[in-house]
Amino acid sequence: MALAASLGWWLASLAGAQRPIFAALVGLVALSGDPFQSLNVSVARVVGVFAGVGMGLALLQLDLRLLWLVVLALFAGTLAGIPLRVGDRPNIQAAVSALFLIGLSRTGAVHAGVARLWETALGAGVTLVVAVVVWPPHPVRELGGRLGRLRQELAADLAAIADDLATGSGATAKRLDDVRAHSLDAVREVLALDQARHALRFNPLRRRDAAELEETARLVALAARLFRHTRSIARDVADSHVRDPRLAGATRAIAEAADLTLRGEEPTAAVRRASAALAADPPAREAFVVVTQLRQLLADLDALA
Repeated sequence: MALAASLGWWLASLAGAQRPIFAALVGLVALSGDPFQSLNVSVARVVGVFAGVGMGLALLQLDLRLLWLVVLALFAGTLAGIPLRVGDRPNIQAAVSALFLIGLSRTGAVHAGVARLWETALGAGVTLVVAVVVWPPHPVRELGGRLGRLRQELAADLAAIADDLATGSGATAKRLDDVRAHSLDAVREVLALDQARHALRFNPLRRRDAAELEETARLVALAARLFRHTRSIARDVADSHVRDPRLAGATRAIAEAADLTLRGEEPTAAVRRASAALAADPPAREAFVVVTQLRQLLADLDALA
């Protein structure tokens, strides 16, 4: 961020700007968020600035009070930001730029608008170069880190369920909110996979990692599916107050199989232990739903692994 912002300021100064703050702002904004979004943010900021400056200059031609010009600029800029959105958020740059021009006198607005346009374009160009060459996102490494977090959270959730099944500790009921949060987090990571693929396509240094990225993406999707089952199992265990050491052992074996699979290792032995534990005896009536959910989780794990 500091490098992109500093280069933007320096180059704009060489081009004649006195205080090119807009050239520096692009790097700070574009590189401060999701590493997969730096290119998108840079482009969206430039487009938003151009749209906002155009709206601001057009509104200044109207013979209206300042208050109404501000209201129109904010409404028009906000509406324009919807189709120019960055990810799932509206692009506020159009509204900001339009408001900036309205706040200036009519005589200085054109000069300020032109300065904002070229400084932003220059800053965006510097940011794109830094994002692609100097500080390129590493989609596989980033996804690998997120997958590692999901794997650890899944293991902890299944361990709490196993402890509850073995001892009747009630740990699952206390952990339900965490399990739900982890499951939603896994879904968000699946939705971010397209951003990772997009970042890879625009990163000439990482295109050779396409196959590895797809394998990591497959494991992230698998983790999300396992979390969906785990969430159901946790709810059923908390509601039924089942205490069954055999099911606790099966849950621990499933947790081991899931951990190995998400690490990219062979889970066959752990899957067999879990299958044997679940098939040993007919479940008690109160445990039937839990057994069914565990079997479904194991079947999906075995099939998708």
